[in-house]
Amino acid sequence: MTGNSGKVQTARPDWLAEAISNIFHPFVAAIPTMVIAMIQQGTSLRSSLFWTILAVGVVIVPMLFLIYRGVRSGRYSDASISIREQRHSLYAVAAALFALLLGILIWEGAPVILLACLLSALAATVIAGFINQRFTKLSLHSVGMAGYATVLLLTAPALGIATALFSLLVGWARMRLNHHTPVQILIGWAVSSGCVLLIFGALRLLP
Repeated sequence: MTGNSGKVQTARPDWLAEAISNIFHPFVAAIPTMVIAMIQQGTSLRSSLFWTILAVGVVIVPMLFLIYRGVRSGRYSDASISIREQRHSLYAVAAALFALLLGILIWEGAPVILLACLLSALAATVIAGFINQRFTKLSLHSVGMAGYATVLLLTAPALGIATALFSLLVGWARMRLNHHTPVQILIGWAVSSGCVLLIFGALRLLP
C-alpha cells in the first residue's frame, strides 16, 4: 500500500506540471494577451480579434505545423524540442515569421501596441536564439510568460500581476518535467521582460 501510494504521489505532480505547461503554452497564452493589450489601448474587440487571428495565421499556425511535422518525421525528439541543437532552425523560422508579420501589420496600419508586442517578440526570439546556439537552452515557456506578464503589467496591471504569478508556476512545471534548469528559466524571464520594457519605452508606451 505504501509503495503504491508513493507512486501516485510521484505521478500526480508530473501530470499537473504537464497540464500547466499545456495550458500556458506560449502559443496559447499569446492570444488573450494580444487581445487584452489592444482593447486596453482603445482598439475595438472586433479589430483586436481580427489582428490577433491574422497574427495566429502568419506565425503560430506555421510554427505548430513545423513542429508537428518535425516530431512525426523524427527530426525533433518531442513537441517540446528537448534537445538544444534541434532548436536552432526553429528560432530562425520564428524570427522570419515575426518579421513577415510585422511587415504586414505596418503596411495595414495595425495598432501600435500590437506592433510593440511583436517587435518585442522578434527581439526576444533573436536574443534567445543566440543564447540557445552559444550557451544554453532557454525555456520558451518562460520567455513567453514573462513577456506576456510584462505587457499586461503595462496595459492591464491586475491581469499582469496574475500572469506574473502564473509565470512562477510555469517555471516550476518546466523544471519539474526536467525540461529546464532554474538558470534557464531565469534567463528566459530576463530576456523577454527586458525586450518588452525596451521596445515599449522606445515607442513611448510606458505608463
